Amino acid sequence: MTAVNGAAPAGAEAAGTATEKDLDEVRRQAVDLLSALDRPPRTLRIQAGAVTVDITWDSGDAPTAVPVPSAADSAPAVPVLTSPVVGTFYHAPEPGAEPFVSLGTEVRTGQQIGIVEAMKLMIPVQAERAGRISAVLKGNGEAVEYGEPLFALEA
Repeated sequence: MTAVNGAAPAGAEAAGTATEKDLDEVRRQAVDLLSALDRPPRTLRIQAGAVTVDITWDSGDAPTAVPVPSAADSAPAVPVLTSPVVGTFYHAPEPGAEPFVSLGTEVRTGQQIGIVEAMKLMIPVQAERAGRISAVLKGNGEAVEYGEPLFALEA
């Protein structure tokens, strides 16, 4: 498209808006896809132009498990809240904002406790169980792996 006398061609503004809406929809669907997977992929590639979605797992790849205490253990394992994906962990919804949770916060199952940025997607991190935050295990902006502990809970 070319502009005539510096004016945008008819429909150019609407096309730009449709593109932003399409990209927002792709982002939303990618977050839904990642949160529905039982284990994270090794790679994920999403392209908006000419639509490409590639997801790759290593054969035999298994998610990192949080240790489960056995009867032989003298001290019970501390319950933790873990990262749902590989990425960068953030405590707050935006820079300068109050963190979702902090030391001593009571959390309920399903409550948002942070965000992991993965490939420019902001994926909400939700508590898998209820409890009180007894330790913050990952700093703001730190890289995290799938299943890596973010917060410890009081037993």
